[in-house]
Amino acid sequence: QFDISALWHGKTLGAEAKTTLTYFWRDSDNMLQLQRYGKDYWSYRNDSKGTARGIELQSSFNWNKLDLDLQATYTKTDAQLRKSTGDGSGYDYLDVYQTYQPEWEGNARLTYNAQSDIAMFVEAHYTDSYYTNSINVEKFALPVDDLLTFNTGVKVKTRSNWEFTVGCNDVFNEGPKLKIRSINGEGYINPEYPVQGRTF
Repeated sequence: QFDISALWHGKTLGAEAKTTLTYFWRDSDNMLQLQRYGKDYWSYRNDSKGTARGIELQSSFNWNKLDLDLQATYTKTDAQLRKSTGDGSGYDYLDVYQTYQPEWEGNARLTYNAQSDIAMFVEAHYTDSYYTNSINVEKFALPVDDLLTFNTGVKVKTRSNWEFTVGCNDVFNEGPKLKIRSINGEGYINPEYPVQGRTF
């Protein structure tokens, strides 16, 4: 496995700016897969192999009282599951989906530094669609829809080096609304693993 990064620091749009662009790649003979094995339990298995590669971009812009932080990640995974041939001769590998791994994920946070010890922020977080079942057959593996959530909060620093944060994740309670398209494409079903919604 390896990753390689390019870093830039300078001024743009009147702000102190920093940007990091990273390319990563991994080849694994024991790739972990989170898989559901019963009505109420999941387990990780490591009998898969495959490669994962992608690009991550991180940028920050700092004005007088405003900070803007941006992150985006693209991950492409090719996975294969080891399966017995059934005749005792050994193993074959079956192409499967990497579970719970979106191709795209991104975050944007805007922070207003009202005072040196008080900061207020709002952010948006995007998660692309992903599979909860690894079997690469349409009727068994349909993706969970993509998700866009908004978070907000306030950070307060005290003179005794403490910092307190009060906020709300998923302000519009979008997480529990996630669905999986049904097999015939005419409706939706609930995902195997629900996503927590509005949280204070």
